[in-house]
Amino acid sequence: MSDKPNDKTLFAMDLNAMMTVEQIAQETNEPQENVLLDFMKSNTAEMLYDDATKLWWDGPSAVAEEYKSQKIRRAYHAISPSIALNFL
Repeated sequence: MSDKPNDKTLFAMDLNAMMTVEQIAQETNEPQENVLLDFMKSNTAEMLYDDATKLWWDGPSAVAEEYKSQKIRRAYHAISPSIALNFL
């Protein structure tokens, strides 16, 4: 078994990524180009293109939910140290 996904799997991953970006752009009213750049730098995109996770099996709505959850977690971790300092 190969470590690298085959062409059909890569096509499915790419299609999933594009449909996810379209969905997020529509929901957030942000330009698709901006969403695409942010999405492709995310851990969610890394998971999507890692065939071992099989995230691409779940479809664009599931990928979009994972991406949004990741953004919330990332924002929380970015502000949580400053919140903790307020309680000292």
